[in-house]
Amino acid sequence: MTKPHVLCLMMTSIDGRVLTEGWAIDAPSKIFEDAHDALEGDAWLVGRVTLEEDFDAAGDWERGLATGPIERTDWFAQRHAKGYAIAIDRSGKLNWKTDNIDGEHYVAVLSTGVSDDYLAFLRQRGVSYIFGGEDEIDFAHVLDVLGRELGIKRLLLEGGGGVNGSVLNAGFVDELLVFVLPLTDGRKDAPSLFDIAGDWRGSRKLELLSNDTVEGGIVKLHYRVSNDRG
Repeated sequence: MTKPHVLCLMMTSIDGRVLTEGWAIDAPSKIFEDAHDALEGDAWLVGRVTLEEDFDAAGDWERGLATGPIERTDWFAQRHAKGYAIAIDRSGKLNWKTDNIDGEHYVAVLSTGVSDDYLAFLRQRGVSYIFGGEDEIDFAHVLDVLGRELGIKRLLLEGGGGVNGSVLNAGFVDELLVFVLPLTDGRKDAPSLFDIAGDWRGSRKLELLSNDTVEGGIVKLHYRVSNDRG
């Protein structure tokens, strides 16, 4: 298996929530972006909701482009981009406006149940896609494809909580770098750093690599994720 090294980079409240809307202080995006750049990942991965909300991919996508059945095999519009922005979009809902963000090529991770029309739409937009399974996403397969086909060696996992939880639960998070902001959230249904759906495969032990206080009382915690499970 050619799995990339996976580092989860996130910003949370003191109680581990990650939905910044309504917080008592503004989430300092520059701190996060500087950390993202310093880590020099080959790619970053988020879920559909994060991409819709933060990267202008909401709304209806163009129908009627398919002229016939499209084989359910991975399709790559680019293989040598300077970086890759990857979104888990199991049902095929994202309305891609372009094929990249700041030169980082978009890759959609889909289930085989998406329509031919949606695949034709992605091809028309120049967005690469890979299939993660018939229903649930098989992250072992997805990570292997990303490493083997696109040469991705270092992947930054940047949420939301559902995607983070799925990759963690599958045993593929190697490091965790989290900025803890000096505020509470407390909303019962707010997404957290790791939200695991389905069968829980146990907790994971963390080895602290460093801890620092940065501007405004924000605490930066860096861990190695152990293979041992609780």
